[in-house]
Amino acid sequence: MADQGSAGKKSQAVKPSVRLPRLPQQPRLALRHLRLADSQLARAIDHVGGFAMPTSRPATLYSLCRAIIGQQLSTTVAGRIAERFVAACGQGEDIAPKVVLKLSDEQLRAVGLSGAKARSVRSLAEFWHREELTHESLEAMPDDELIDYLTQVKGIGPWTVKMILIFCLRRPDVLPHEDLGVRAGIKKIYRLDQLPTPKETITIAEKWAPYRSVASWYCWRVLPLKDFC
Repeated sequence: MADQGSAGKKSQAVKPSVRLPRLPQQPRLALRHLRLADSQLARAIDHVGGFAMPTSRPATLYSLCRAIIGQQLSTTVAGRIAERFVAACGQGEDIAPKVVLKLSDEQLRAVGLSGAKARSVRSLAEFWHREELTHESLEAMPDDELIDYLTQVKGIGPWTVKMILIFCLRRPDVLPHEDLGVRAGIKKIYRLDQLPTPKETITIAEKWAPYRSVASWYCWRVLPLKDFC
């Protein structure tokens, strides 16, 4: 789902502090809580099986560029473009902002980025360089603060930052209520006639706290299952 970053906010330096909670690879407490809190979701958990989110990737410049690339694209297409983008940078996934800024608009379009996404990637690289960001500095920020901070970048909205929070920083209680996949998963799990609105999604997910990231993962996972209804 596409999202648009906010503009005009005053930039604030990020300083590493206490490391915030992260999901373990096997979040037994989270699954126990979700089963007890929501019998419908418990049925989905039983059908999908154990929680198996991929090993987290550091919240690097590449991870955010990858999130921008993935907006409104299938996982397969986004992956191919991301591979070409990494190759154009020539540094593997440990991309430096100065390298991104050296890429011309023609080079960015050649790897498959639209004009809007090319501008977003360039704005992100400028922001990353100016703010001297690191994985540690992002890791130190609470969820809401990080969303507010990174959406200063043009083309980065809350959905993009939430993907970083869930899959890179492994924060346990993030709800991408604007995500079409999460909403479609809820529709399937609850056997709803219509797709829930983002506002309805927030209400439905209240009982999942403080493990809404895990519940969201199960919403995504039930979608391709033809034998779950």
